[in-house]
Amino acid sequence: MRAPQSLASRIVAAFVLMAAVVAGVFALIVVNAIDTVETRLVSDAMNRQLDFIIDEADAGRFPALGPGLDFYVAPVGASASLPAWLAPMRPGLHETENDDEAYHVLVRDRNGMRHVLVLDQDDFERRETMLFVAVTAGVVISILAAALLGRALARTVISPVVRLSGQVQHREQQLPLAPPLATEYAEDEVGKLAAAFDETLGSLRAALEREQLFTSDVSHELRTPLMVIASSCELLEAQALAPPQRAQADRISRACAEMQELVETFLGLARAPQERGTKLAGTSLAAVATEQLHRWQPEATQRGLALDLVSEGVDEGVYPAPLLRAVLTNLVRNAIHYTDAGFVRVVLRDGGFSVLDSGAGIPEAERALVFRPFARGGSTRGDGIGIGLSLVKRICDRQGWKITLSAREGCGCEFRVELRTS
Repeated sequence: MRAPQSLASRIVAAFVLMAAVVAGVFALIVVNAIDTVETRLVSDAMNRQLDFIIDEADAGRFPALGPGLDFYVAPVGASASLPAWLAPMRPGLHETENDDEAYHVLVRDRNGMRHVLVLDQDDFERRETMLFVAVTAGVVISILAAALLGRALARTVISPVVRLSGQVQHREQQLPLAPPLATEYAEDEVGKLAAAFDETLGSLRAALEREQLFTSDVSHELRTPLMVIASSCELLEAQALAPPQRAQADRISRACAEMQELVETFLGLARAPQERGTKLAGTSLAAVATEQLHRWQPEATQRGLALDLVSEGVDEGVYPAPLLRAVLTNLVRNAIHYTDAGFVRVVLRDGGFSVLDSGAGIPEAERALVFRPFARGGSTRGDGIGIGLSLVKRICDRQGWKITLSAREGCGCEFRVELRTS
């Protein structure tokens, strides 16, 4: 996986790459041009020197040779009189080596004689090495200069972007009284981006405030009728009721207690992150799973389904009872609701659980949408409005739990919840 790179590092990398390419191409051109020119100059100088030597020799004089020069004369075809490393050479200018020494050799045939002029390349090689060092140093200096210039420009150019990024990521910027961002920037691209952030953050703040107010108001208003129902159930239970009536009263009492827990759950979800300090009663995974099994067993039996509880490991964690109960309730209810025949199974393990069923399953194209509010499968049934799984996802996100959906071999699906993700 590639490590993320900052915008500044990408700007510096672009400057360095551009400098390396330009300097490298320029260095190659310079080296080739100088090599060509120097080779031409050496050829012209050796030809003039050989002309002078031959003219002097024809006049009966043999001039003194300069340092690094050697001269040989032999009849054409009598190469044995030449040094062995020079004998095979044809007329023209050559670059060769002998005993690890480099030489320029000029061979010319004239009047049946072969004239060979040899020039030691030590000075030439020394100048060539200095040229390569100078060009290499120039390339390195260009790259370093491009890196420094790119770094300086990157700091100057992207400093408003970095400051805007920090302000947007700051949690206080989401508060209703947070000052606008656009007033701190010039009316350029960054200023327009800040104005767009202001508009988006304003819309988000308004939406979050509406959601929190709605949830809080509904939950608050439900408390009074729930208290009336609970007190009425207590009065009924204190009377001598026949078994059928007592069973109905108990059922109403349990439903009332569940609604009270749901009210607390919704209030907890509606609170802002910094206000979520409300302590919820803790419970174990096994206790909630057993409770849900007993609760949904009658409906599963009525539908002809086998509702099983399987333990693959012991989980000793303690979790918020209302939230864990809401997650399990919605998953088990959905599984029973969408399964025509077969089974619904709750599998407990250390650190989480799964709810499996043998129903029709959920097509792969729809799995990414099931956790969205008001999303329902293609085989809709009943009067559900598609918020159960959305509520489950919100609770899991709030608690740091992880929920995934996968298809089972054969048919059906599996909702897997990890209660400890670290």
